[in-house]
Amino acid sequence: MANVLTKNQEILLNIKRIGINGEGIGYFRRLAVFVEGALPGEEAVVKITEVHDQYSKAKLVRVKNNKSPYRIEPRCLYYGKCGGCNLQHVDYQYQLELKKNIVIESFEKYYQKELNPKLFKDTIGMDNPWFYRNKAKLPIRYDGEKLVTGLYESNSNRLVYIEDCLIEKRDIRNAVKQICDILTKYQVIAFNPKSKEGVLRHIVVRSSKATEDIQVTLILYKEDERTIKIAKDLLRVKNVESVYYSVNDDLESLENFGKNTKLIIGKPTIEEKIGDLQFSLLPTSFFQLNLEQTEKLYDEVLKLAKFKGFEKVLDGYCGVGTIGLWVAGSVVEVKGVDNNKEAITNANNNAKQNNIDNASFHYGNMLPHLHNFERDGWTPDVLIVDPPRVGMDINLIHYLQNKPVKKIIYVSCNPSTLAKNCNHLNSKYHILAIQPLDMFPQTSNVETIVLLSRRSSDKQVNG
Repeated sequence: MANVLTKNQEILLNIKRIGINGEGIGYFRRLAVFVEGALPGEEAVVKITEVHDQYSKAKLVRVKNNKSPYRIEPRCLYYGKCGGCNLQHVDYQYQLELKKNIVIESFEKYYQKELNPKLFKDTIGMDNPWFYRNKAKLPIRYDGEKLVTGLYESNSNRLVYIEDCLIEKRDIRNAVKQICDILTKYQVIAFNPKSKEGVLRHIVVRSSKATEDIQVTLILYKEDERTIKIAKDLLRVKNVESVYYSVNDDLESLENFGKNTKLIIGKPTIEEKIGDLQFSLLPTSFFQLNLEQTEKLYDEVLKLAKFKGFEKVLDGYCGVGTIGLWVAGSVVEVKGVDNNKEAITNANNNAKQNNIDNASFHYGNMLPHLHNFERDGWTPDVLIVDPPRVGMDINLIHYLQNKPVKKIIYVSCNPSTLAKNCNHLNSKYHILAIQPLDMFPQTSNVETIVLLSRRSSDKQVNG
């Protein structure tokens, strides 16, 4: 179907539902139009910004009729400018409902068997959905007077300078202000991506809820001894206990960190806790950004698993081992696998630190390890996976079609790939529960836990 719309055209659109990225979706002559900031039920005047073969994008000009009762005034001064949040204009309880609907619609689109609506649970939210984020990666610029940080506009490399952020922990923003003051005083030169001059590209700040310690990493465009020497002064900032630097000269890289991250001054790690578990974190360690919701997530994994105590568990895409260590006390043994060598070292150290002797973590791709475990007579009863946004490796899915893993607990940050992977598994596994959880309030991101059980006709005896 050819697109009948043109760029900059204004049309009247009835918004039918919310898309996976938080935009309102309406239909013009059966063509989908995605409108950032529009809500279901609203009749809106929109201006077309992008035209594609099968859909268009538009910006909201005004709500003409039927303004949503869930539309509220955003709290943040930068909302609509920076790309950090996209649901602040929505009442929080309705945000939770929308996220459940995003998960439902993903399964309706990609899962080819009919599911009982009761399988979809209500989204688990927060009592206070603000100031939850414990790590910030912030581009830095010189505004003519001082060094400032900000966030990029949505789908843009234009930087919006930000003095305050309502989803970061307050101590992070306080530290960033002091860091910028010190670096400005010493005339540290911010990197200019247009001229490719300057040194400092980003500041990465992580804050520990358990100890209140702060870890700072300066991302540099090139090795610069003067900036590295100046960075020692950042220990003067309240609660900063650890200062690192990393050189990254790849302007196309989506990652902030370069190949090596080196300690300048202070402690090599900062300590964090999830429940009773303690973790030592390097700057590059993956760790959940919202600890309050992480505890709820892991408790939900335990609740859905209904462990009896005899199970062998494989923790796939295990990172620093947080989920595996969380369930270790409820099972006979946990083995974790991840292809990040540093994360595996971290995970095994975390097991020792918490005196957990029935969990071990292994570096490499999952499938070779599964075959090795099987040759040693070890087959998991339960597989817990928390893969990246692209989902599970297709070879792992093929392996699961033919092996006697009784139960899969799939944790996902991408409802689309989650539904697709579950569909690939549906000939051997059926879904028992789908639980959304709000890990990132004020954004359209939704975490989901799915419990899959092997169909009875396909159950085999482990051996």
